[in-house]
Amino acid sequence: MNTLSRLALTVAVGAFTVPALAATPTAADVAAHNALLSTLRAGPAKDQTAAAAGAKAYGHNTSPGSPTPNAYRTYPPSCAAYPLPDAPSGPAGQIYTTTMQFWTRDAAGNPVTPEVVGVTIWRIACSSGGYVTPYNTTGNFYNSMTLMRVDRDASVDHHRDLPYPTFPFLQTNQGTTDLTDDSTRVRAAAEPNTVMADGSYDSPIYDSTTYVLENFNLGANYYHEYNDAFTLIINPGLGDPDPGVRTFDIAAYSPTTSTYPDAFNPLPIDGYLSTSWFSPDHGGEGMEVQVYDGDANSRTFTAGWYASDSTGRPFWLFAQGNVPIGATTVQTTAVYVSGGGFAGSAGNATTNQWGTVTFSFPDCNHMHFTYNGQTDAATAGPSGNGTRDWIRVANTNGLACE
Repeated sequence: MNTLSRLALTVAVGAFTVPALAATPTAADVAAHNALLSTLRAGPAKDQTAAAAGAKAYGHNTSPGSPTPNAYRTYPPSCAAYPLPDAPSGPAGQIYTTTMQFWTRDAAGNPVTPEVVGVTIWRIACSSGGYVTPYNTTGNFYNSMTLMRVDRDASVDHHRDLPYPTFPFLQTNQGTTDLTDDSTRVRAAAEPNTVMADGSYDSPIYDSTTYVLENFNLGANYYHEYNDAFTLIINPGLGDPDPGVRTFDIAAYSPTTSTYPDAFNPLPIDGYLSTSWFSPDHGGEGMEVQVYDGDANSRTFTAGWYASDSTGRPFWLFAQGNVPIGATTVQTTAVYVSGGGFAGSAGNATTNQWGTVTFSFPDCNHMHFTYNGQTDAATAGPSGNGTRDWIRVANTNGLACE
C-alpha cells in the first residue's frame, strides 16, 4: 500500500487522535515520514509536461513575466498584503483551532520528539465587487481569504538553535473523496498573491506563521474553492501506521453584518482603487484616481475631475488629500488652475481654491463621493454641491480589485 493510500485509509476510519509519541521516532516512523516525502516530491511531476530528453543548460525565455493576476487565485488580489494577520477574527463558530504534534527535527536535521503546536483556521472578509472570477464563477457571492496559523510555544518560537517542527502535508476532499489523487493537495503560502510559493512538506517552521490557502498552478483538477464548504486534512507524517492526521470541516462562507461586518463596509483606500471612474448615465465627464505611497502611516489620494463649465467647455478640477492607512474615507481639497498654457507654451498659471470632495468606495466597482465648491465669478466654471455614485472603467494592470 502506497503512502497516500495509507493516508486515505487513516482518514476513512476516523483515526484523528494524536499518537502519544514521548520519545524519538522509531526507524519505522522515520521510514514512513520519508516515504510520504518521496511521494509528494514525485507526484505533481506527472501533471506537468515532460522535459525533452538530453542535456539542457538553459531554457529559452529571456524575459520575466508581465504583471497579471494568478489564474488559479482563490481570493481577490486586493484582499490582503503581507504581513497576514497573526490573530483570528470572525464568529467563534467559524474559528477552528486545535493542538497537535508536528514532525520535529533538531538543528542537525535529525528526527526528535514531536513538538506540540497550535493550529487555527479562519477566514477574513474580502472585497466583493460582483466580478466573475476563478473563485466566484457567477460574481454573485461574497469573497473571503482562508488562513491557517501554526503557533509555537513562546519558549521556542523564533529559535534556530533548538529543535523545530516541520510543515505538514495538506489536502482537501472537495471535489473528490479519493485522497490518493494528487489533485487533493492544498498549497499554503506565508505571503498572499503568490503563484508558486508553498509551505512544502517537511520544511522548517522556525517562527509562528500565518499561511493563506492557495491552489497549485497545475491545472483545473487542482482548483479548490475555499469560499465553499470543504474539509482540510492536516497530516504531519508522524509515523506508521498512525500519521497523526487532523481534519477540519470548514463551513461555507456566508457573511452577515454581525458575523463578518468588514464584508459590508467600504474598502480601505489603497492603490487597488487607482483607475478611471465615470457615470454610465452620461458621457463627457469622469475622474482619474491615483493613490500614492506616503509615510509609514498614510497615503496621498488624488483625483482629476474631467468636467465642463456652463457653456460646455472642458474644465478640470484637481483634488488631493492625505489618508491614514486603513481608512475607508478621504476628504480632499479641490483646486482649479487658470492662466496656464499648452505643451510648454508660455503661461502664468494660478492655482485657485474650489472646495472639497469626500470619497469612499463601497466595493471595488463603485465610488461614492460628495462635493461642494465653486469658482470665482470671472472664471464661471462648474460650481455646486451634491452626491454621486460612479463605477470603475476597468482594473489597472497588475492591480486587480475584485
